[in-house]
Amino acid sequence: MSQIKVKDFGPIKAGLVENDGFIDVRKVTIFIGNQGTGKSSIAKLISTLSWLEKALYRGDLEEKYVTKYNRFVKFCQYQNLTNYFLPETQIEYNGDVYRISFKNAKLSIERTDNSKYRVPKIMYVPAERNFLSAVRWPEKLKGLPESLYTFWEELDRSQQELSGSLTLPVGEVKLEFDKLNRLAKIVGSDYQLNLSEASSGFQSFVPLFLVSRNIALSINRTQETSRNELSGEEQKRLKMEIEKILSNDNLSDDLKKAALEVLSSKYRNECFVNIVEEIEQNLFPQSQKKILYKLFEFANLTQVNKLILTTHSPYIINDLTLAIKADKVIKKILSSAISTADYLQEKLNQIVPKGEHLTCAMSINAYSSQKLENLEPDHKEK
Repeated sequence: MSQIKVKDFGPIKAGLVENDGFIDVRKVTIFIGNQGTGKSSIAKLISTLSWLEKALYRGDLEEKYVTKYNRFVKFCQYQNLTNYFLPETQIEYNGDVYRISFKNAKLSIERTDNSKYRVPKIMYVPAERNFLSAVRWPEKLKGLPESLYTFWEELDRSQQELSGSLTLPVGEVKLEFDKLNRLAKIVGSDYQLNLSEASSGFQSFVPLFLVSRNIALSINRTQETSRNELSGEEQKRLKMEIEKILSNDNLSDDLKKAALEVLSSKYRNECFVNIVEEIEQNLFPQSQKKILYKLFEFANLTQVNKLILTTHSPYIINDLTLAIKADKVIKKILSSAISTADYLQEKLNQIVPKGEHLTCAMSINAYSSQKLENLEPDHKEK
């Protein structure tokens, strides 16, 4: 479990008072609060620091390079966070394999002795995602946030890999993609619309649902599929490292094999960290519940997957509670010998479908919700 501590960063002042200021980033973590209270700021920092930890672990970046010339602040520009830094800003991140600290405008990095690191596929789903549904060629537009460009690349790939029609969890409709004309379509029982013509709710949740589903499923595919998802630069670097191992005459065949296995694990995504901004965007409460439970289902596909959400909606917290309670109830039903067990399971699944229980997050320590409020610097922000 990773942790993050933030003080004097953008709208965040004193930070969290409890737990020495550290927020636990558990399997499911939800940040809720009013506008401008720092929900997205923390989510974006978690995304940036998780990416940095992954890059350091794989050798994409070296510690000496990262800690010089204020490069950490420049990395945060990707999420438009540069102007959030103050002279007194403090950021600490306890990851699975690195401790990263930013104090007095300096970054320090410490490697921890943890051999259980699982390389994550990190996806930040920005609030501006509905824009990608409304325009035809978003990649040709200039001035868009970099995170939105990255999300568009994943969305485009997910659309291209879509075969046939996909039933959507909202609206009793299906999604189809016309590869020739590059058009996403919403197909109902007696109508068909381009996604750009559909309601704002569809334009918001379809990109979120499609990308989350595609990445979550891809994590469980073969090593060959995972390797094909590497960028051109990553493939080039992997090839060079393979050649370096194979050409080393000082290594036995067994050592070469072991080295290649370690190298492969560094480049193969083993889990999915899904960071979603404003999950409830343009959705009716019942629809919020359906898309939330689908994200729970994707998080449950792999034990070490994580789901991090920001929201203004109290319905999301209520639905989270239902999912947690559903798993506790189903375990009681299954452990009992009552004759109505099948009936009770059926009724429970009508409230929370079986695959969408928080089966990996039933411990009180496996999920977290944080309420963020605008408070004065000498008070806590939680």
